[in-house]
Amino acid sequence: MKTKHQERADRVIQVFNDSNLNQRGFSELIGVSQQLVSAVINYKKKPNETILFGIIDNITTIDPIWLITGIGEYKNNSFTKSEISNSIEDQIQDIVEKQFKKLSLELNQKISNIEEYVKKTNAKNVLRRIDQDSSNLVPQLNKKERKKLRG
Repeated sequence: MKTKHQERADRVIQVFNDSNLNQRGFSELIGVSQQLVSAVINYKKKPNETILFGIIDNITTIDPIWLITGIGEYKNNSFTKSEISNSIEDQIQDIVEKQFKKLSLELNQKISNIEEYVKKTNAKNVLRRIDQDSSNLVPQLNKKERKKLRG
């Protein structure tokens, strides 16, 4: 590999290392195959336009001139999540989390409604039983009182 390609690969490696992602995550982030990322960071293949433009298009803090030519400065030694485009996996995870929160709230409301209904129903049933028991007690008391009066 020529020196200029090796130096360009070094810059790609620097960006990769500072992303704090594994090869798979980095490749998804920049929209290239994991095999290409692996080949470039292991100096088996020179960084082509696909990987360079993938980095430039998806990591907003990278100076394209520095990445391609080495002229200028590399200002970042790490990225924050907001500085890199969300990978598809991150986007899916965000969607799933939002849907889970929404469904959880709906489910909690439904459970609360069911609990309230059960409380009301149980209270009505308890009152009904008390009424039934007390109506049964009156005739039983009357029978006992009648026996006492007879006896």
